[in-house]
Amino acid sequence: MALRKRDSEFRHLGVSYLEFKRVEMDRVLTGFLMRVNHNGQPGKLTGRFALTSDKFVQEFLDKKYADRFQGFGDSPEMARRWIETQLLDMVNRGKPSQAVAGLRPLHGLTYKFRNYYHSRAYGADAQLYEMLRHARGGRGGLALDGIRGFFFNGLDPALGTALSGGSLDVETQAVLHLNSQVKPDTPQTVKGWYSAPPLCVGQSDLLADDVLRLLSLRDLLPRIVMVEYLKILFAFHLALGQLKTMKLLPSFVERSGPEPGCGPENCPAGPDQGHDAFGTCPFQVGLFADAAGVPGSPAAALAERSAEVWLRRIPGFVRAGYVVRKLGEFAEHMAGRGEIAKPAGGYFTVAEVLRYGGKDYKERREQFFAARMDALLDETPVDEQPEEVRPLLDAAMGLGFFEQYIELLMAYRGKYHNDYIIDTIDSLLLKNRQGAVIAQPYRGRRRFVLDSALLEVLVQIALLRPNPRGTRSRFMYHTVSLRLDEFMDILRTRYGLYVNQLPVADGFASPGFEEQTALRSNAEAFTTRMREIGFYNDLSDAYLTQVITPRFVISEDGTVTAGGR
Repeated sequence: MALRKRDSEFRHLGVSYLEFKRVEMDRVLTGFLMRVNHNGQPGKLTGRFALTSDKFVQEFLDKKYADRFQGFGDSPEMARRWIETQLLDMVNRGKPSQAVAGLRPLHGLTYKFRNYYHSRAYGADAQLYEMLRHARGGRGGLALDGIRGFFFNGLDPALGTALSGGSLDVETQAVLHLNSQVKPDTPQTVKGWYSAPPLCVGQSDLLADDVLRLLSLRDLLPRIVMVEYLKILFAFHLALGQLKTMKLLPSFVERSGPEPGCGPENCPAGPDQGHDAFGTCPFQVGLFADAAGVPGSPAAALAERSAEVWLRRIPGFVRAGYVVRKLGEFAEHMAGRGEIAKPAGGYFTVAEVLRYGGKDYKERREQFFAARMDALLDETPVDEQPEEVRPLLDAAMGLGFFEQYIELLMAYRGKYHNDYIIDTIDSLLLKNRQGAVIAQPYRGRRRFVLDSALLEVLVQIALLRPNPRGTRSRFMYHTVSLRLDEFMDILRTRYGLYVNQLPVADGFASPGFEEQTALRSNAEAFTTRMREIGFYNDLSDAYLTQVITPRFVISEDGTVTAGGR
């Protein structure tokens, strides 16, 4: 039986903006920058014509612009290679079917030059923006302002036109040149769209705090390096947010409302409370990561087990997602008939929706979903249903119409959503790519890992502390040194990444002898990894001198010196 759209619809914006498809972070960042430029709304494309690499190459080789791009005309083949590798985001790169998705997101305006059908972010851009928008303490607004200032450089903030003078990198000059030849775009209003706070505001706080810390290094790092850092950081936080939602939502549905300690007013986790505050969340994500990245080792087996724990949570999340979505439709139906009042904000939050799953609305709810079930069974009677579905519809099972409806949707669509959610998590955790938190060999099992590129981003953030001088210093943060065990504690409490311990709340018991041996080996591999990326040196055997040092030492007065590597 093919379900109708009203039945199969799964997404509820209060749960997530993700459409659960495989995403590419270049395209996510492109869509995100469009929303940054339009205060959360997408922008209207000035045209949906196909952009090819030849068109971009011809633009830069045009003799009219020889003074802007000196030397390009003298070496056209070299210019072509630079444009295709450094400037363009391609799908199926190097294959006969390769096509231009758009410009690489090296500047805020690159979203204007994208091929729509090759550059879809599948809601990840909106999820990222809304996470930052709803961060507490003004940090979200500061982070968005910082992102706007970094990516939209070279532009008049009021007029959106290029500023004269100043020193700009060649990528920025190229984008500003292209932008001068197209019409200004305008924001697009999407029907049914609204700004929903994330289920976990503490995760939003953490994202905003990390962005502010990382952007404080913008003048010390090459622009292209900072862009790569931000892509890895954004992907990591989108993944953490989805994993935490997979723990939160089934719990909310089970108790017909949010946990007492959740919500903007009650959440105890936040950057103002220090690194350890994030670890106080009862729904903290716990991932045991294989630091060596070698399949077949005892630590790798633990990391495989950790990944399996999270994959087994997906069906429960899908079921809870359907409950929220269908209760939302029930609430909208009652509001449309004047039986209940429409919320002041114009939409039903997850907490409000779950109220209509309680005893007070049971009779009305059963009436509504009895009609839904009748419509489904009119198309495909019980005796024509698949064998695994028929028992769910038997009166002897004692299921109400709402429960039958949800179980029927799960029987028909559960595996579909399960597979796509796995694809989404794989892509957000950058599976087998630079910055990866998950790896999977060919025909092997998934396991959590710590790629060097991600470690480099996280250690840069961990070595920064708020500057007590505040605005009297040109830097919001100053650097510190950390002992290796302190950094592992920060990874565990701040991000839920376990290296020398096991996440007891996420599928593990207290470690036995063999597991303790694997943990010691994993900690040694982590030390080696830190040494390889240049942040850690063994100065002596003394425990207190085994420290991680920053590449750039920023003092409280804003003085910058080279770090001691």
